[in-house]
Order: sequence, then structure tokens, then C-alpha cells
Amino acid sequence: MHIFDNNGTELNAECSVDEEDGVYGLILESWGPAHRNKDYNIALDCIIERLIDSNIENVVVYLASSTARKHMPSIAERKIHPDEYFPLVGSSTQDIRKVMCSYQAHFSRTGRKEVPSGNRTKRIIISVPQVNNDKFWEPIIHGESSELFQPTVDDSVLNTRVSRLIKKNLNEPKGCKAPEAVERLQKAYIRDPMVKAWILQQSKGICENCGSKAPFYLNDGSPYLEVHHVIPLSSAGADTISNSVALCPNCHRALHYSHNAKELIEALYINIDRLQK
Repeated sequence: MHIFDNNGTELNAECSVDEEDGVYGLILESWGPAHRNKDYNIALDCIIERLIDSNIENVVVYLASSTARKHMPSIAERKIHPDEYFPLVGSSTQDIRKVMCSYQAHFSRTGRKEVPSGNRTKRIIISVPQVNNDKFWEPIIHGESSELFQPTVDDSVLNTRVSRLIKKNLNEPKGCKAPEAVERLQKAYIRDPMVKAWILQQSKGICENCGSKAPFYLNDGSPYLEVHHVIPLSSAGADTISNSVALCPNCHRALHYSHNAKELIEALYINIDRLQK
């Protein structure tokens, strides 16, 4: 995954939340070569700012590059700061970040060095004392957009989040191979099969909104259209022919989700004599 800035834009700064060498925390990948994770400093600013906003005053930061782990297998050797904790108070976010990065310059590929020089944007793990769950880190990584990335069972909430996320630059998501199932009670309405059958029969396989033919035929040879209640049953609409239309799937979705759904509904009332408000 990647860090997001305060505008909800995904940064070129890869990260993960995991336990590594006995320490749990946020792992920020190094900058380089070339443009790989080039937003390292911006991402680290965001991380520090959000930790401060979460009332975190101290963290512990370890060098976590592959070469450092090889030559310094003890993670205690790879703590970048001299004191027990690295403070997040007393300075601006950028100044705190610069100090954190300057400590990294005290490490070479094989160990600690006296004179600081070289890469200050190495792979690090930031640990917060007493924190060992990924839920804490979600808003640190995503900022104010964190709720947008949360899975949901609510279709309305899902569609709202999708409509916002679709406008952002996103990398391919991992998703969930085994989504959790949630049991919930839903109100269902008794439907009159005669009404549905009559509407479909009268349509003769033609969408009553756009006039297109049904997109395909069912196994019994009947054209596939969907019966829509113009006034939803959940809004006290009637299950009658004066409140029902036969629609192709595309038009059916449009009447539910299109920005001009109200205009489409009004057009139905104008064009179909049997409909009654």
C-alpha cells in the first residue's frame, strides 16, 4: 500500500504495517533507485503530522534495509536515535522529519559510522509503544480519506465511497480473497406475480424507457427485462401496473443511480399513459 497526502492523493511512497524482527510498526520503503518511492519525504511528513494529531508524543525508529538487517541482525543495533524514544514534540513536522532522516545518515550498509553521510531516506520501521494492531495505522496511512478505504456491507455507503475513490489515482488494490459474511435482516415486500407478468407481457421485449430490445433471452425463450416500481415499495409505492415499468438493465440502473434520475422518471409519466403518481 501507499501513503496518501492530505488531499487524498496517493503518493509514490510504499509502506506496510507488519511485525519485523520482533518489532511491530509501519514500514516505510526507501527512496530509490531513481523515482521509486520518490515521495518519501512528503510521506514521512504526513506520517509524523498524523501521529502528532493522534496524540503520540514518542516513537521508536529502526533502520530496516535488507543490508542493515544482514550485517546488524540485532534490531537494537539498528535503532537510529540515541535516546530510548524519538520525540515528536517541540518542533515543526518538517524539522522533526529532518532530524529523523539525519540519524539515518549515521548508518552505512554494514553498520554505524561516526561521520554522518549518504542516504537519509532509507527503509525504516516506525514503532509506537503499546500499539500492535493495524487499525491504528489506517488513518496514519490514509489521512482523512481513511474511511473511504474501509470495506462495507452497505451498498449505499459502498457506492458513495466508490464515487469519491474513482476520481483518485489508485494502484491496483489487493482486495479480500475471503470476504467476511454478515447476516442482516431486510424488509421484503410481497409481490404480485400477475403484475410483473402483465408488465413484461405488455412490453413485448421492448424497454419502456429507451425503446431498445431486451439484451438477451432467458432459457424459456422470454426476453429479459426488469420490472421497476417508479415509486419504490420502500417509499409506500404500490405494486400495481400503474406504478410499474419494464426496463432494460441499463435504464433500470439509470433510474436508481443517474444524476438525472428525476428527469427520467418524469419522462416515464409523460410517455406511459398507465402510470399514475
